[in-house]
Amino acid sequence: MTGTSRWAERYFARSGTAPTFVVFASCRGADALAASGYSKVDVMKVMISTAPIEGAGEVTTTSSPGEWTAAYLRAFYGNEEMTRTVKPIVASLLRDRAVTLLEQKVEGETMGVLALFRTPGLMGVYCVGTVPEHRKQGVATSLLAKARRMAESERRGLILQSLASEGATQLYLDNGFEVMYEKLILEKRLK
Repeated sequence: MTGTSRWAERYFARSGTAPTFVVFASCRGADALAASGYSKVDVMKVMISTAPIEGAGEVTTTSSPGEWTAAYLRAFYGNEEMTRTVKPIVASLLRDRAVTLLEQKVEGETMGVLALFRTPGLMGVYCVGTVPEHRKQGVATSLLAKARRMAESERRGLILQSLASEGATQLYLDNGFEVMYEKLILEKRLK
């Protein structure tokens, strides 16, 4: 174990949080961390869009932090209890030129959301979520299709990260994304 990992362990121990490292799956340091008591808790796949995506629903850019926040919270947490915390963050994202928040609505209700963040040459996909009562209806696919078209129009690559624990990797693979590389998420249980 390196001095950096020992320092991190002491730092996390003071805060009562289990130390966690994210390392490339091909990294030899992962073996050293495993030998020091770290175990794999998840796998992150970094993916790139390599093919057009066919989505049927109409997707628009949101202008309402309230509606986007509500759909995001329902999609990821099943309730809207964190609205007071999340809504100001979403409002600030709407003012950021590097960010675009997408939503798909039916009869005025937001069914799904997606966030896009731009960096030079790339557009990153985050927060792809469908509210529970509208899942398995092509909402996420429509959102991804819109994101792909936007990335193409701006001549940017479209990338995303998918955690194995979220169960969405196959959705992305089915929609023309390919795995570029994997990262292991390693954690050491506190005693």
